Amino acid sequence: MANLDRKGALLFAVIFGLAALSIAVSALVAVYSGLGNTPLLNVPLTNLVKPALGQGNSEVIKAAYATADVQPASLTSTERFLLLGSGLLGGLAGLLSAATLGLISWSVYRGTGFGKQLARAVGISGIAVMTWGLLGPFMNAIAHHSVLSRITLLPEQETGASFLMELNLWPIAVGLGAAALASVFETGRRHQLELDGLI
Repeated sequence: MANLDRKGALLFAVIFGLAALSIAVSALVAVYSGLGNTPLLNVPLTNLVKPALGQGNSEVIKAAYATADVQPASLTSTERFLLLGSGLLGGLAGLLSAATLGLISWSVYRGTGFGKQLARAVGISGIAVMTWGLLGPFMNAIAHHSVLSRITLLPEQETGASFLMELNLWPIAVGLGAAALASVFETGRRHQLELDGLI
């Protein structure tokens, strides 16, 4: 059974290592593509002419489009920097998370326990995920606001222009969970050192 567990841990270490490599390559490709191309921006259909949806279909009572994809002809250097920076933050968070899970699996395979470097790696990956979850959407929102304002497609409301930002709570939850896990690893390591000192 123990041998089976070690083989499973080795398999997971390889899988997470390949995942980290894949994320790194994808991030580099995205940066290269982002330097020469303009992205598709998801825009609310407030200021756009909305095409008829389901018109003439007796089976449709009401239908509407909520958003549209708009590709601007050009980006300013600041807009491009913000969009690339947001993507790089996401790539870094994914890379560190996959690498950390690979390290945990490798430690299980070797039977070395959870040392200080592993607790530090878990904590750093948690901080990276949380930073991406908070800063990434903010950078995206600033870039979207700038582009849509420049091309006069920024949605208008009765009280003024809206600020487009989507904030997911799961990266924050993952970051807090990683911080708690790092604390558990560090506490376990200290207790093990104390026990080794008593023997």
